Amino acid sequence: MKDRQLLSEFANVINSDRYQYTESDVFLKEGMQEKVAVFDMYFRKTEDGGLAVVSGIHEVIKLIEVLNSTSEEEKRKYFSLLIHEEELLEYLVKLKFTGDIYAMRDGEIAYPNEPIITIKAPIIQAKILETPILNIMNMQIAIATKASRVSRAAHPTPVLSFGSRRAHGFTSAVDGNKAAYIGGCATHSNIVTEYKYGIPSVGTMAHSYIQTFGVGREAEKESFDKFIKNRRGENNPLILLIDTYNTLKIGIQNAIDSFQDAGIDDSYEGTYGIRIDSGDLAYLSKKCRELLDEASLHKAQIVLTNGLDENLIRALKEQDVAVDSYGVGDAIAVSKSNPCFGGVYKIVEVDDKSVIKLSEDIIKISNPGFKEVYRLYDKNGLAYADLITLVDGDKDKKLLMNDDTIELMDENYDFKSVSLAGGEYTHKKLTKVYVKDGQITKEYLKLKDIKNSRDYYLKELEKISTERKRLENPHKYKVNLSHDLKKLKYKLINKISKQIKGEI
Repeated sequence: MKDRQLLSEFANVINSDRYQYTESDVFLKEGMQEKVAVFDMYFRKTEDGGLAVVSGIHEVIKLIEVLNSTSEEEKRKYFSLLIHEEELLEYLVKLKFTGDIYAMRDGEIAYPNEPIITIKAPIIQAKILETPILNIMNMQIAIATKASRVSRAAHPTPVLSFGSRRAHGFTSAVDGNKAAYIGGCATHSNIVTEYKYGIPSVGTMAHSYIQTFGVGREAEKESFDKFIKNRRGENNPLILLIDTYNTLKIGIQNAIDSFQDAGIDDSYEGTYGIRIDSGDLAYLSKKCRELLDEASLHKAQIVLTNGLDENLIRALKEQDVAVDSYGVGDAIAVSKSNPCFGGVYKIVEVDDKSVIKLSEDIIKISNPGFKEVYRLYDKNGLAYADLITLVDGDKDKKLLMNDDTIELMDENYDFKSVSLAGGEYTHKKLTKVYVKDGQITKEYLKLKDIKNSRDYYLKELEKISTERKRLENPHKYKVNLSHDLKKLKYKLINKISKQIKGEI
């Protein structure tokens, strides 16, 4: 049992629910393993009814890299203890991914029911990736989207992701901080995230550091002096935590004295300032700003922490808070107000035949067929609508490619439609090819540059109108099905409806 706890990267590939392998046993015994299936990973709704930020594609493609490079010997080590059906065991030991993966890139802005990832592969290959993919994507999109909300509330003041200790485990802390960075956070505090992704981490001191020097005014002053003495330098922020005993009567006075005693002033080339982690942050920050300015420490920064989220940050801004950056913990680290993102993985085609899932809950009815997503922009360069089309033979897609006049129609209300004349819009294909015939494409290399993904997100966010990115009741963004896709969907629905009624 002890050796089983030492997991290799391949464990990420088989981080699955048992039913995926139970089904695979049936497929294999029935000779169905070569049937080519198409699965879509998408989500049905967001916390606020608005946008989501894609993160996790990098790790999903890494699964394929690991699956295809892992030796049969190592695969057998895992599967021999988990799979008791001999035929399935031998199949899985030799399994490599030979299909295709299409996806939006990390940093893309996405909306409900849009395929974020599409897998086209032999059925068992696609089926066993379901839980590993959802495990990655649900966590990372939840955090990236929450980081987007918080950073939009704080804008233009930067937000720092400080929630590793509250994250749900190692991967959530490490990859979650990466997702938070893509979603708009300026930086983070986790050193493994820095090691893995090259995103610089920050952090200065906790209350326990100050308490190590004793109790009270003199002990706190000594802790500040020693910190500045040993940490001063252009690349080391000197941010002193001032609320251990009393923010206004002790902490801020000690901070000012320590800075002045060390010759730290506005000529200092590095970053210096204070952090407040409790109390009335609006009141205390403004009082501290006054005292810092009176001491001619105008460049001293004020960092605010203490259970912050987008709502508290907006309230602080309404009170003219004095702040240079916000440190946000569990609100981002576990997407506290919406911790379960709810992404799903649904089959939409088998051997070129479209399939659909119906439900008593309208929101759970899937969109059939092999699809891709396009974003249309108006004359001002703002995102106007997204269009989901069929990959092959779609008339609306052809109109887009030719920049012809195109009609966008609401799926549920035919009278809600708009016609965009050629020349009045531009478009961009959001769906990219990351794996083709089992081979990882060059698009994957772009995902390794996490800063590039963050920059892409921020650039795309500028193309979303103010009304559509407000935090409460955002103006609904149009996500339309092409005419051919809508026709296909309702053809399948009508076929099943007739069966239910006994007509066929």
